[in-house]
Amino acid sequence: MPDNSSASQPASHLDVYAEPYIPLALKQVNEAPAHRVACRPAPWINFDAYVAAFAGPFFNARPAPTLVLSPPIDEPATLEQHNYDQFFRAALQREIDAQLKDCERYALYQVPLWQNPEDVSFSTHRLLVPGLRESFLSIEVGDIVNVRQIRYDQSGNVITSSGIVNNRGELLPGRLDICYDAVVWLVDRFNETLHLRIDNFVPASRFFNICFTMQTSRHAALQAAVLEVCTQLECGNEWLQRMLFPEPKDGTLQRTLNAARYDLDLIDPLLNHEQMRAINTVLYEDYGRVPYLISGPPGTGKTKTVVELALQLLGQDETRHLLICAPSDSAADTLVRRLSSRLSPKELLRLNSVARSFPEVPNAVLPFCYVDDRIFAMPPFAEFMQKQVVVTTTRDAELLRRSRLTNADLFSHELGIYSAYHPRSASPNLLLHWDTLIIDEAAQATEPETLIPLLVVAPPSPQSNFVREPQVVLVGDQNQLGPRTANKTSALRRSLFEGLLSRSLYSNHPLARAKEEGGHIPRLTSDMLPILRPPFVDLIRNYRSHPGILAIPSALFYHDTLEPVAEDTDALLNWPGFEARDIPVVFHDHRGSDEIERDGGGWYNVSEADIAVDLARSFLKQGVSAADVCIMSPFSAQVKLLRAKARAQGFIMAAINVGPLEAFQGLEFRVVIICTTRTRNRFLDQDIARGLGVIHEPKRFNVALTRAKQAMIVIGNPDVLDQDPNWAAFMAFCKRNGAWKGGDEHIWEAPHGQNIRISRLEKQLRARQEATNALSDGVRQLGLSNDPEAAAYEEGVAAAGAVMSPDDELLFEESGAPGDDTES
Repeated sequence: MPDNSSASQPASHLDVYAEPYIPLALKQVNEAPAHRVACRPAPWINFDAYVAAFAGPFFNARPAPTLVLSPPIDEPATLEQHNYDQFFRAALQREIDAQLKDCERYALYQVPLWQNPEDVSFSTHRLLVPGLRESFLSIEVGDIVNVRQIRYDQSGNVITSSGIVNNRGELLPGRLDICYDAVVWLVDRFNETLHLRIDNFVPASRFFNICFTMQTSRHAALQAAVLEVCTQLECGNEWLQRMLFPEPKDGTLQRTLNAARYDLDLIDPLLNHEQMRAINTVLYEDYGRVPYLISGPPGTGKTKTVVELALQLLGQDETRHLLICAPSDSAADTLVRRLSSRLSPKELLRLNSVARSFPEVPNAVLPFCYVDDRIFAMPPFAEFMQKQVVVTTTRDAELLRRSRLTNADLFSHELGIYSAYHPRSASPNLLLHWDTLIIDEAAQATEPETLIPLLVVAPPSPQSNFVREPQVVLVGDQNQLGPRTANKTSALRRSLFEGLLSRSLYSNHPLARAKEEGGHIPRLTSDMLPILRPPFVDLIRNYRSHPGILAIPSALFYHDTLEPVAEDTDALLNWPGFEARDIPVVFHDHRGSDEIERDGGGWYNVSEADIAVDLARSFLKQGVSAADVCIMSPFSAQVKLLRAKARAQGFIMAAINVGPLEAFQGLEFRVVIICTTRTRNRFLDQDIARGLGVIHEPKRFNVALTRAKQAMIVIGNPDVLDQDPNWAAFMAFCKRNGAWKGGDEHIWEAPHGQNIRISRLEKQLRARQEATNALSDGVRQLGLSNDPEAAAYEEGVAAAGAVMSPDDELLFEESGAPGDDTES
């Protein structure tokens, strides 16, 4: 194969990252003066009427926040309480600027519109939007899309303007171009199609320019949340201060060892020790008035823990009301599906934005949604107050703020009514409506997004009389992909979850994951007492992946603490490409040239795509279903090429899951094929600056390597990848264990570095390969009784927190918990 190092490539003065070339005439169409035609807006909730229906004259609906565009301001280097407003004002402004640029970048020129044949009013039209499936651009129902007609003269040239202006550029009477402010009526991401409502539409040709617009309401809600939090902090709101900036003094000292067993009547009997510890702590133990954090690496049962915790809280006190949030609609839907086996639609509400399209909602979730006049809406007040659990996204929690259904608002309303009836009585102790806030996948939400549900459950002023403060539980993994932002270097990419874990209350705790050495769990012994009761738990048992797949992520990101307990992970070891080895991992040395589409279309690699599709076909021949195979690449052009090549192989191959790496976070597959695509060094710096690729992108790397259950193949150029110490560690692992294919004419040697080491799991894998008697009770165990490393680890697990009896431990060893379909 040709050498594709940067030295062998001819010099080029072309900018491979340049924007696609757009003819000047088409751009001038968008810049020409035009008469704007507004279209009927999408239906929306009347918040004034909603609040008036239950509150009467006591208070009005919270007004819609207004976006404030400010000039660029310096962003403080670190986030502190005193610079909270400046920090996030700057970050949000830069995100707004980046999204405006995205709107320009994804504009469509000279594209057709198709009239929707199902619309008898002939006012809706379909628009194909490449990349909509991957959500490169945030588009929702109700958004405005500018539509400009393309006109041609008799020679077929584009007419740039037909308006008449004076010498000052002012419009004069005469024929004008028209800009339709079309309204998004339906979003069909699977088919990458928007349905646009365009009123009074009289097309003069089939082709149009399309300009997307940034909808200010999304950012206005975030700005308003930041401003309100800053105001509350300045007024000395201790609850918010502890939620955002907890200190060790806010914790509680533990003076005795943990109990021998947990007195929990589990709904899911397969929960493991760490999951039960989290639930028991939140239910019964005083860990301080701070957020409780559940840190869960891939496949460790995070969502399973959230569901059990919610049901246990309701079982403890049926008067409780829980707000459960997630950053995405899909994650929120998953929570509803899990809870639906125990809760009825009378008890559980899936609160959706009006902007959500009905086709995006799973059929199993629809019974738990409230629909009014064919749109998602707020249930009537009396019906809403009966719901024990409300599940929504962090952003859509703004619906509760607009509807005056926050703890502070409801408390004020109830107290006002009581005072009106009993003007001479002392204020009573009132129950707050929201007892607990749980945010799943909290590491994927920006901090301003997290503030919205925090403000929903925040208690009223400290002078108020209420029974108990709400608890806050955040669940996530700070080592996977964080919030998705248009600004690739934004401070918004660091979630509140990640920020809290870096605070000394959590990071410096003696029982924190970071304090574990060699994968051994620290023992809580009497000489450590008194100690701050840990306001966190670290999940360690992985129910997804073969230990060979898990070895590198565990060592690099989780302090070598992950314990693989999934069953049937050896099922594909007979695939010929593994060559009878005991590790279902292969690095495929590939140096075929990466190329770029003309006009900035993106990077692709034809030979890599051929290899990936051939590998996928070989697994299908082994009996693996297409739905269990995933091919991913960090480059959109390569994803498009892979899809085309898979479809060309026939119906069965077309069913293989092909997509960008980010789309698969939270998912798992029996087989994962990772296309790194980049095979030339010379473009790495620009990749990094633009947030592209998988090199020097540790969170993206971690997500890629933790999707597979039974087989993982990585295709890439080792001489390019090894500039990233994480990739170097992975390739060194493959080289040591004979999991290397190709590159016969190139000798790759692992560089020296702190990441190049043999992990605990790799040592146990080697011990397992050397022995044939590693079976216990018919279930293959990773460790061996005569393996000191494994024995030490098992001793640590058995003694963790000094909370488990030998009978309990035996139960967990035998049962385990099934792997989840999502990142739980």
